[in-house]
Amino acid sequence: MTVPPNQALRANRCTFHARLRSPPAQSPMTSTPTPKYARSHLWPILSLLLFAIASVIALATIASPVVNREGSNLTGWPPPCDPVVLLTEYFDNVMPPALPPGWSSTTWVTSNSGVPTPPADTLLNSAFVDDPPTISDKQLISPNISFGGATVRVFFSNNFNLQEGFDGGVLEVSFDNGLTFQDILTAGGTFIYGGYNGSISTCCGNPLAGREAWTGNSGGFIQSTANLPVPFGSTVMLRWRMGSDNSVSDAGWRVDSVAVAVPCRTQPRLRPRPTPAPRP
Repeated sequence: MTVPPNQALRANRCTFHARLRSPPAQSPMTSTPTPKYARSHLWPILSLLLFAIASVIALATIASPVVNREGSNLTGWPPPCDPVVLLTEYFDNVMPPALPPGWSSTTWVTSNSGVPTPPADTLLNSAFVDDPPTISDKQLISPNISFGGATVRVFFSNNFNLQEGFDGGVLEVSFDNGLTFQDILTAGGTFIYGGYNGSISTCCGNPLAGREAWTGNSGGFIQSTANLPVPFGSTVMLRWRMGSDNSVSDAGWRVDSVAVAVPCRTQPRLRPRPTPAPRP
């Protein structure tokens, strides 16, 4: 059937107007653009996130050598593990010149001022003895430490200024409740760090004449650490002993941050598991 010309023209006009009213179809590959206000709010958030990441990286870089340095502290107190602690003493819970309970001396006192400096390793106090220009034998004795028997480790901080080669200090131990004492080295102990740095002259009446000792000037507190084998069933007493000769005085000797503990055990090496053979 033939469509009259007037009806065909009317149909074309309706189709044209319908196309003008309909929105254009979007391609599936085209996404809706992000509004400008959304982009403007994202930039501050992204900036803060980048700043936080940079801060974490910087802090990790700074902290790494500190952790490594502390982790390698195998000679100082506290060690980088959880030892069995038998004794600790910082001399800080008493009023100078009194010594803590269990400690004994007729010549040593606690001190928080004077020479040698600094006056303490851990504030406020340290144990102190002077170095006079006369013959003397001054002793500081620890409490009796009960232990089943094994190697213990002795830690303490050591600050001395004693007439070099003529006055000095030693560390002695007793396994019989203080009846007899002997040098820690004679008793089988060994210094890991901060051991004796000289010997005492035999010329002038020092009670420690001819012995190895701490003498001269340490230049402040140093760490001293020693291993000490303890006989089975024995107790341990420590004695810091300062001897001087008949002339020339000096600043004296300070001891602080004392600890006695069972050494940390070395972690056992795990054997690698053998690779199972493939089944046929």
